[in-house]
Amino acid sequence: MRWGVLLLLAAAARADGLLYLGLNEQGAEEWYRSKDGAVVIRVPGGEFLRRPYEGKIAVEEPKPFPVKSFLIDKTEVTNEQFARFLSQVAESKGLVDASVAGLVRDGETWRAAPGRERFPVTAATGRGALAYAKWAGGRIPEAAEWEKAAGGVEGRLWPWGDEKPTAAHANFGLPKPKGLEPVGSHAAGASPYGCLDMAGNAYDRVMTGRGDPHLDRPAMIKGGSWLSPHPLNLRVLDLCMQPMEVADGSVGFRCAMDDPEPDRAPRKAEPAATLKLAKSWDSAVKEARERRVPILLSLHHDTCGQCDRMRVQLFRDPRFVAFCNERLVVAFGMDPKDAEFEPHPENADGSCPLMPGIDCIDHLEIYRDGLFVVRVFRVSPGNFLLDPFACEKDAGARAILVGESDLPKSGMGVDAYLAAFARAEAALAEGKRE
Repeated sequence: MRWGVLLLLAAAARADGLLYLGLNEQGAEEWYRSKDGAVVIRVPGGEFLRRPYEGKIAVEEPKPFPVKSFLIDKTEVTNEQFARFLSQVAESKGLVDASVAGLVRDGETWRAAPGRERFPVTAATGRGALAYAKWAGGRIPEAAEWEKAAGGVEGRLWPWGDEKPTAAHANFGLPKPKGLEPVGSHAAGASPYGCLDMAGNAYDRVMTGRGDPHLDRPAMIKGGSWLSPHPLNLRVLDLCMQPMEVADGSVGFRCAMDDPEPDRAPRKAEPAATLKLAKSWDSAVKEARERRVPILLSLHHDTCGQCDRMRVQLFRDPRFVAFCNERLVVAFGMDPKDAEFEPHPENADGSCPLMPGIDCIDHLEIYRDGLFVVRVFRVSPGNFLLDPFACEKDAGARAILVGESDLPKSGMGVDAYLAAFARAEAALAEGKRE
């Protein structure tokens, strides 16, 4: 995420600094932590099958072990994040080893080394990891928490299952060490909750033990690294040690947090909202006049790749859909164009297989009627925000609140659309045109 986007998310976060993002592919809740921009995953409370550490192969049966619900970072802390932290603390002595690659100091300010912004920070000492976690509003995970997040309730040998690691799963030292990679580079190695890089790339620090002043520190490391030549080192149950004062190029860390709502049930997936489409041009104009809202006219062709991307990406974006459904009327028109003699087939009942909620005849007629109003567009898709009170035939610029040039034609650009929607609302209220 860009820093500007992070600031917008931070402004929307709850009092505890967390903003709900939704469910990931594994069905786990993801949250945004406003302090440092980390994505954190909620691991529900309950028992998991914990395997004891064994030096050779796992022969002992795993045993149920209780863990309260908690939050854990999706990826390890990056150089970019740790540099922001170091630049804000009064004293960095003992927190970082500047001889380890990844961070650069400019006077009192730290920054990530060019090209290594998204690499896990391995220049942090154990004390640095503790200090960062406290600054971010979290802590270093307990060993059992880390193991549940990595291996799931069933206690997998590796985060992805019991299949031995390959280069698709993790960055480790076979056939030869390649060095660190950016966090999240191995989606195939995701844990049952969607945590990434819990095997390979950089070791994770975990708490050695609570209550004992000699053990209450993140001196244990788990998950293996890019240096690890043997798959056994990458097992969830495996462990090693790293002194608190030491940093090297293979040990990183991620944060955990106490769950602010430990007793609630996990959230369930909600059905995705679908874009509401007008059935005809006349009904779109009528509704928009009654509600006094702009019309989004979007004119597509069967053979337009940009149109395809817009329909599949932008038209399904939750923020785009919510704004359109609540504060606009959407008139979608589509014409075969180059596919005139072989247009996309309609369903048996006449409904459109590409745009749920309308028939193919509907978008053909809206294309014709909408084009009668705007007269012409340069490149498909032709997108316009229109004044419903000025939508007579051949109105052209008289009807346009926001024109084609301000509405991106790719599948992305949702922020540009939301900003344009707000301008159109204001222009309609003031009686202004572009």
